Amino acid sequence: MCATVSIIIPIYNAEKYLAECLGNVVNQTLGDIEIILVNDASTDNSMSIIRDCKEQYPDKVLVIDSEENRGAGGARNLGLEVCSGEYVGFVDSDDIIDVTMYKKLYAKAKEGGYDVVDCGYYKQASDMAILHISDEQTGILTEEKRKHIIVGGGYIVSKLFRRGLFEDEQLRFRRNVILEDADFLTYLYGTIHSIGVVKEVLYCYRNHTDSSSNLIATDKYYDNICKAIQAIYEKMIQIPNYPQLREAVEYELLQMYSYGVNICLKAYMESSDWDCKKKLEAIAGLKKKVVAGGYGNPYVQAKIGQLDIAIMQMNDESQEKLLFWVRQQMGGKWFE
Repeated sequence: MCATVSIIIPIYNAEKYLAECLGNVVNQTLGDIEIILVNDASTDNSMSIIRDCKEQYPDKVLVIDSEENRGAGGARNLGLEVCSGEYVGFVDSDDIIDVTMYKKLYAKAKEGGYDVVDCGYYKQASDMAILHISDEQTGILTEEKRKHIIVGGGYIVSKLFRRGLFEDEQLRFRRNVILEDADFLTYLYGTIHSIGVVKEVLYCYRNHTDSSSNLIATDKYYDNICKAIQAIYEKMIQIPNYPQLREAVEYELLQMYSYGVNICLKAYMESSDWDCKKKLEAIAGLKKKVVAGGYGNPYVQAKIGQLDIAIMQMNDESQEKLLFWVRQQMGGKWFE
């Protein structure tokens, strides 16, 4: 099978949402598509739904049934090994896409010869429509454009990728983690030649209460933040233009550092048995290794609140000082 677009969908225990998700995928107005359904060792009825979809659309659907759970990242990697499309897209199994999404993204990609094309998405949890790439950031990427895109963030699921990009083995996803696309996207933005945008909301991101991002325990979320920080740094330090992008990347690293510190403080205020001081010390040590600049970074000053900067600075200096300050001054109120 050879297609214009391959759509890779990692699936793990998604029986509640999967049929609705697949409905708009199989009915895409772009006819020449390959849909790769990767069952990531589901224990519910997901595989039955996958089989039904394959039976109804045998010419469109390819099924990978993994006996080993690899997480969304590892499942996507399995799909990348077999996909044949000129371009590749990713959909999460509990989300919904517009039926015109890939026709519009593919048309834009061909129109400009872009490596990547992005579109807007609707974030259900915050009832907000978001478009990360502006017109000024499209086209052939300069270092200035790259920095703005890195700082802007985004998601892989709103994008279409030229398949040739994946010949670079750095463009793979870490397995059995969350935040698995953080280093992927940062490296992508630092290395691709061009990007385009379709200024329409074509993807609906549903953040339901039993999703993996909501269920993950505090310690596991903290560990995933540390792993993402390390992965971003290790990938980006390799690329020749890292010195030009460093401020933007370090903003992202400091943003994650702030998340990690605040996770520790929230657990501390909740009288958790968790060893918050040890965790705060570990993430401060990691930050010191990967961030060469300071908090005067213009992206940090513009986008991270002064209270969060002050908290990070206190943790850099002394975990005991930070915990004493929290106990005496804050009472945990900023977590409410």
